[in-house]
Amino acid sequence: MATGDRQALVKALLDRIDKAHGAPGSRLPGERLLASSFGASRASVREVLGVLEVLRVIERRPQSGIYLHPALAEASLEALVLREALDVRSPIAAYEQAQEARVIHEVEAVRLAAKRRTAADLEAMRAAIDRSRASQRRGANLADDDETFHLALIAAAKNPILSRIAKSLYLITRTVRRAYFQMPGTAPASIEEHERILESVARRDSTRAVKQLRRHYAGSSARWQKAYAAL
Repeated sequence: MATGDRQALVKALLDRIDKAHGAPGSRLPGERLLASSFGASRASVREVLGVLEVLRVIERRPQSGIYLHPALAEASLEALVLREALDVRSPIAAYEQAQEARVIHEVEAVRLAAKRRTAADLEAMRAAIDRSRASQRRGANLADDDETFHLALIAAAKNPILSRIAKSLYLITRTVRRAYFQMPGTAPASIEEHERILESVARRDSTRAVKQLRRHYAGSSARWQKAYAAL
């Protein structure tokens, strides 16, 4: 497999790690063997291994070798985002945990949004809903429009750190969200629920906004399970 392209090499290495089914701490082949098996230069392999080390996927031990990181379950959010960007599927548990984190994260965000939102925030959420309706009429997948609405909602909380975390969580769940919005009936239900959330935020009713958001996620949980299974 010739792969001089760095992105392809990262994907190939992640695939190799997954197929090895190694437990954290397992030893991987050395740079020379990896370079030979991928048809790449040792310099390219070394560079990519450096990226994976920074993301806490692997650990390079002097005079010993290359190992799966002992705390592999604690790999950075960026590592999960990278896997998704390269179409390297994460374990189902990672998608489930990311979805759970989204719910926990957004409950407090919507509470703050109801208190801090501006007219511009409301306009941004309204525009996202309008785009969702237009996409629905065209028969397009609503995953991107759904993301736009939720990120606009979180941005209304006026906490840039919350927004940065949210963007990572949405990137991690991209594949499942697209599968989710391919299911019949999902799009109209999501749009109507977004309308109710927006109405509560516009009224600055934080209690109702939280209730609507929880209902929004609770109502979608069964479909999310089907989306996971479809991957």
